Amino acid sequence: MSKKAVLGVLAAAIAVAYGGSTWWAASQIKSRYDIAFDELPKQTAMVRVVERSYDRSFLGAVSTVTLEIGCAPEAVAAAPAPAAKPAEGEEAEADEDKDADATPSKPLRITLRDTIHHGPLAGGSLAAATIDSEVVLDAKTQAEVEKLFGKAKPLTVHTKVGFSGAFTTDMTVAPVKLTEDGKGQFNWQGAQARAEVNAARTQVRYELTMPGMDFNSIRSGVTMKMGKLAVKADMDSSAGWILATGKTEGHLDSLEFAAPKGLGNAPGGEHKALPTVLLQGLDLLGDATIKDGLYASGGTLKGSGKIGETKIDKFEVSSSARNIHAAGYKKLADAWMQSSAANGCGKGGSKASQDAIKALTDQLAPDLKAMAKYSPEFSLDKALVEIDGKRGEISYTVGLTGVTDEDLQVPGTGLLMKRGVLKANARLPMKWLEKLAETGAGSGQTPPPEMVAGLVEQGEQKGFVKRDGDDVTAKVEFSEGSLKVNGKPLGAAGN
Repeated sequence: MSKKAVLGVLAAAIAVAYGGSTWWAASQIKSRYDIAFDELPKQTAMVRVVERSYDRSFLGAVSTVTLEIGCAPEAVAAAPAPAAKPAEGEEAEADEDKDADATPSKPLRITLRDTIHHGPLAGGSLAAATIDSEVVLDAKTQAEVEKLFGKAKPLTVHTKVGFSGAFTTDMTVAPVKLTEDGKGQFNWQGAQARAEVNAARTQVRYELTMPGMDFNSIRSGVTMKMGKLAVKADMDSSAGWILATGKTEGHLDSLEFAAPKGLGNAPGGEHKALPTVLLQGLDLLGDATIKDGLYASGGTLKGSGKIGETKIDKFEVSSSARNIHAAGYKKLADAWMQSSAANGCGKGGSKASQDAIKALTDQLAPDLKAMAKYSPEFSLDKALVEIDGKRGEISYTVGLTGVTDEDLQVPGTGLLMKRGVLKANARLPMKWLEKLAETGAGSGQTPPPEMVAGLVEQGEQKGFVKRDGDDVTAKVEFSEGSLKVNGKPLGAAGN
């Protein structure tokens, strides 16, 4: 065979291979779109695919989908019109009936367009496909958007799909600057995010950055400033997104809020100034796990700051949930998310909506009670504040323990009284109590400062509180139907 013939055969083979690869990539991408949009409405009653097209060619495709977010149109149409206002001299109906006139908000429609380039050389990259996504706006909406973003694209999204089916998405939201003479301004410096998702769409790693935001209102005097926010997470949704496990970390440089003219409308048009609140060095930590079929999650927020002239050396809040039966919780959450009534979309007004929610609640009640056998527990593990070397701290835990099949036959209140557990602890510096009384002097809502020591002493004599050096402490426990205060049954607290 001549050299030219060999080269010709080789070129033909490459062309066939490239064409086959492109056809395969195109088929895979189309299949993934079909699966994703078929699954979307199954997740919640609040999102529906109302229109969709997929125009495919050899080298690429354009996917256009219109989503409807909110209550379904038939639920909005079926809701009764608001009742007419009472004529002069007539009394309005009782407050308990006013919700019957509530009308669900009209759903929002949003159209998304994806321009897809098929691989193996997709948009100049070695990939199964690259996708550029955009929000499709009509002329009127586009004009309104330009008031916020100028001529910049509000949203830029680029996705690279690997041959394994895994993909990486980069998203940028353009900065927003809005200024109105005599009213104030809003300046948001945009956001950037990257997400890496595996082929099965069960694992995601993402990072989010927002450089900052400033807002001020000339009329009200309210100002808000937010520093740089950075968040990253590594999550696993193999058990469903409602049971996603993994770790999340976040850091916010600062958050400042000031209302020198107060908030709201006070009698006589007077407003009480609020102290400026400044929070700094905020760290957020979160984690969730599933072990032996039980879900557990926890989160911590900590930082420092200042309220008015009072410097907060440190604050920390930690909460958690443990021993949550994963399968039962997912069943409850899925049923609730898929219920239009539970999402405020009841037909025929509030009465029909309430009936639908009650029916759903009754249906799920056995599953909810069954979860009690696994000793679920919810807690505020720690809420502490340190000021001038003094620390105040509270914590509590509520849960159920030792629940049997026999216990599940009794009403919910009886179950809580028999198997419910509560533990709560509080510690506050005596100086803080005196300072609170001093600050509230004249308001009628706090005792006079000179009476604080006497009131604490009375509480100590009755067993409701204890003195521990410069601190006042209290401990409450409830279990097996018995309530104890500082280790003594409530009736014996004063003995």
